[in-house]
Amino acid sequence: MITPLVSPLVSPLVSAALAAHPLGNFSVNHYDGLTIHRDRIEHVAIVDSAEIPTLQETVRGSVDAHARRACARLRDTVEGTVEGRPLAWRVTETSFAYQAGAAGLRTSRLTCRLSAPLRVDRPLTLTFANAHRAGTVGWREITARGDGVRLSASSVPAHSVSGELRDYPADLLRSPLDVRQARVTVEPGTGDAGTSVTVPGVDIVTRYTALLADRLNTLVGADRLTVPLGMLALFLSLLLGAVHAAMPGHGKTVMAAYLAGRDRRLRDTVAVAATVTATHTAGVLVLGVLVTLTASFTGEAVLSWLGVASGLIIALIGVGLLRSARRRDSTPGHGHDHGHGHGHGHGHGHGHGHGHGRRSGGVVALAVAGGLVPSPSALVVLLGAVALGRTVFGVMTVVCYGLGMALTLLTAALALRKLGDLALLGRLQRLRPYSATMTATLVLLVGTGVTLRAVAALV
Repeated sequence: MITPLVSPLVSPLVSAALAAHPLGNFSVNHYDGLTIHRDRIEHVAIVDSAEIPTLQETVRGSVDAHARRACARLRDTVEGTVEGRPLAWRVTETSFAYQAGAAGLRTSRLTCRLSAPLRVDRPLTLTFANAHRAGTVGWREITARGDGVRLSASSVPAHSVSGELRDYPADLLRSPLDVRQARVTVEPGTGDAGTSVTVPGVDIVTRYTALLADRLNTLVGADRLTVPLGMLALFLSLLLGAVHAAMPGHGKTVMAAYLAGRDRRLRDTVAVAATVTATHTAGVLVLGVLVTLTASFTGEAVLSWLGVASGLIIALIGVGLLRSARRRDSTPGHGHDHGHGHGHGHGHGHGHGHGHGRRSGGVVALAVAGGLVPSPSALVVLLGAVALGRTVFGVMTVVCYGLGMALTLLTAALALRKLGDLALLGRLQRLRPYSATMTATLVLLVGTGVTLRAVAALV
């Protein structure tokens, strides 16, 4: 008989939101704890879902019934063998509970206890694999230990480094555990053999960015949002957007270098900043609607595909810039800045018009690429505000997030332009004829890198 282990539900309208999930708001995290006895093997399976998958999960009927159905599905995806023969798993206990998450949203925790008969009277080799929700991103951990028997060999440790998904080590977004299979040799006796797990530490930028995000989530999920607290939340959104744009892997610095070219006007830079804000805000709003409407929508996969699109746009811009630079260098009278203010006849002006059109198109495409990938943290803030009935305020935080990204881009472009002017006064002035080619090559390389990074996340 299945014994329910149901914890009380936590209201989604919590008085103060807790920190965002350390694995990311789209993550679904798994822990499988194996305990081998003389006459059986017990399996504790825990699924810790972050805010977005919890929001998408449909709980029909009571949480007891939901837990039983979920654990039955999980049991069907678990594969265990002993000396090549499959183990016959059965569910013995189930539990499902909500916990307070970021910005007034909830996370969820499913616990399933399974058991299979096993007789350890000689050395045996066991294999284990859990394919439950294999396509989701997140932490995957397996442990194995003996009780009354000895593990003479094991590919997994005996103890959980995450406290069974309750105390994750640092820097998990960069290098989460991804252990989906285990192989164990068990024999009569006592004592365990296991492997050790090494988890890297967190860098200072990630640590303080997380602190800012947690503070913003707390403000958005507060019971009473006063004007001063609201202004502070908007300022934190602006700051987080600025930090997000400065982080590596987004191509914002390359956009700034492109806009810092000497033939780029200030209004081009401002136009890009405004378009980045608008594109990012629209992306977060659309993603929020899709996440809310359908449970089959995988937000992390969509973000990866948008990353591929963004990288390809940047790379194509780089190719176009490289072709233009080479064409300019091969044209007589070009490659230098002579006669830049002469020859404004009708035909020449027509040529400039076409050049201006191409330039404007490149600027718009670059801006769209810059804001194409919505920030998951901005999405969580929006969804949390909507759940609390603060939709307008949620949209304002997303707009401020985009403005922060735009401000970083604008500041970097102006700073690079100033540094470029200073450099041209010195010995680097002789490199000026090649600056267009160098910038185009940089844009192409970064666009290729962003694309490959996004593709790797999809594989």
